Amino acid sequence: MNRRSLLFMPGNNPGMLTSSDVLGADTLVFDLEDAVSLGEKDAARTLVKEALGFLRFQDVEVTVRINPYDSPYCMADLFEIVPARPHGIVIPKAGVESVRAIEEEVERLERLHNLKEKIHFILIIETAMGLFDLKNILDCSKRIEGIILGAEDFSSDMGIRRTKGSKEIEYARFAIATAARAYRIDAIDTPYTDIDDFEGLKEDTAFAKSIGFNGRLAINPRQIETLHEVFSPTPSEIDEAMNIIIEAEEAEKRGLGVFSYKGKMVDMPVIKRAESTMASARKWGLVK
Repeated sequence: MNRRSLLFMPGNNPGMLTSSDVLGADTLVFDLEDAVSLGEKDAARTLVKEALGFLRFQDVEVTVRINPYDSPYCMADLFEIVPARPHGIVIPKAGVESVRAIEEEVERLERLHNLKEKIHFILIIETAMGLFDLKNILDCSKRIEGIILGAEDFSSDMGIRRTKGSKEIEYARFAIATAARAYRIDAIDTPYTDIDDFEGLKEDTAFAKSIGFNGRLAINPRQIETLHEVFSPTPSEIDEAMNIIIEAEEAEKRGLGVFSYKGKMVDMPVIKRAESTMASARKWGLVK
């Protein structure tokens, strides 16, 4: 789908839920996990269920982060949320056992409520075992459309301290981005936690993009504009992609498999990248 921004919204805040669709994020994540205290889990679940049922979300994907599979709240979350038909479920601390069990329950609820549209999964990888077992996790369900690096919990599990430069999570970032590309799903980076440092956000997100991420979690609506700026193709990238596609069509008419564009060889991988750039530009209204 190419989700540039995924905005966390506390599931126990009715004001934020009702205004969430005008904030500009590509994907909303109504959070039933970390943003909700233990004493408010039931109320938040009901509130999110009602929001999904009665609010009309326009041009935005709506997902729900449920509580972990090994918590006493996970199955109750699914029981209430699945019939309300979110587009997707965000699964924290994802592992083979948890994804399979959650999928089994989602399938049961979809049959029970005669739901026609299948709910997809976005997984959060936030443990050393989750990263180590990434291939097996991604192989265990066809519903998976994206994977998120949960760097704070991952760092805690690794017993390492998070730093502003994020060198300590580079291996995890590369692994997540590579696996996502291999499975043709979205690679979604961990949030940038300093909500007032927009230069730092831009620089760090540009690095994430350079190694294969195509989106990032946002913990504040003010971060969305920067994320979209970084992950959207620039006007020059769009112009170049458009010209490459035009030249490729001419080369095909002449029976050429490769051709030169501005002194550089262009072959099928370059053409596919140009086509992907144009598809993204059209999706986000940057070109008609």
